[in-house]
Amino acid sequence: MHSLGAFMAIDPQIQKSWKSTCKILLKEEIGNLEDYEEWLLNYVNPVSFKKSALSGKDVIVSSEKACRGAKYLGHAEVEQYLKGIGTAKFNINDLKDIDSAVGALQERAYYIGNVVLGNSQNVEIANRCINSSFIYKTQDVYDCKFVACSSVLRFAEYIFGGNAIGEASRYNIKTFETYKNVRCMETIRNYVASDCYFTGSLESCGNCMFSFNQRNKNYMIGNHQFSQEEYLKLKDKLIEDIRETLKAKKNLPSLIDIINGSNTDSGGIVNG
Repeated sequence: MHSLGAFMAIDPQIQKSWKSTCKILLKEEIGNLEDYEEWLLNYVNPVSFKKSALSGKDVIVSSEKACRGAKYLGHAEVEQYLKGIGTAKFNINDLKDIDSAVGALQERAYYIGNVVLGNSQNVEIANRCINSSFIYKTQDVYDCKFVACSSVLRFAEYIFGGNAIGEASRYNIKTFETYKNVRCMETIRNYVASDCYFTGSLESCGNCMFSFNQRNKNYMIGNHQFSQEEYLKLKDKLIEDIRETLKAKKNLPSLIDIINGSNTDSGGIVNG
């Protein structure tokens, strides 16, 4: 398999959007996107490379779960396929029994990759991308812009390391199953939430950190209620610790790691 990072340089606008998102969430830029790809993709199904059975060119696909011996085509090669193999008539001998019929069908069956449709622009290393712009290492992305290292998104923007991202989510780093999740980092199942870090199962909440199962709450850390002034002071210290640990190690424990009590070596954010 190819090294995905070696495929092509990251579009400058995608790089810029990553840095601006970091500045919003972490108060400072933390470096280039490529330095954090492994961390961002930790819980995201990555795209992968196959070879076209027609041309031998690279085909970007969304899953490694195809059947053994599967054949692939790039989307741009479908017309060529239809002019030849795809419209070839079956020989009567191909249909004499179930085994021969299945074998004949398998000869004509191909998986299609490199699917980029609609009004899509500046798309790099992606599959099943529709009406989206400035996309990198992402699959199943619809009507989005400025997205990298993510999977399954619709009507979202400035998303990095996200999975199952619902509409109106923006400026997110490592968020999972969200809806209207704005300026958030490392969250799971947050719905209509903003300015949250390391949180899970929040609804209609804002300015929460390390908090879970809350509804209509603000200014909470560890499910403890703070005044706005107290919260912002503690938040600044925690954001600084998150940022500096991430800059130094290019990695942080995920929310899943923290919940599971995984033994990580990621600095003060866990041990402090």
